[in-house]
Amino acid sequence: VDKTVITKEYPKEWSEGDEPYYPINDDKNMELYKKYRELAKKEKDIIFGGRLAEYKYYDMHQVIRSALNTLNTLN
Repeated sequence: VDKTVITKEYPKEWSEGDEPYYPINDDKNMELYKKYRELAKKEKDIIFGGRLAEYKYYDMHQVIRSALNTLNTLN
């Protein structure tokens, strides 16, 4: 690939009223996820992945496995 993507995360202590750090898999949020997933399917030349795209909590080794699985489906 002739492109590089660099992202950064900065920790922040959670406090009352903040959005939760990780998805809460309740009915409301799963319906929202399904809407985002349908919108994402319409995008061309974009691969959505990781915690945000799959609406799941992942440890780093799971993120890497998910990324490799995604790439394998493209070939």
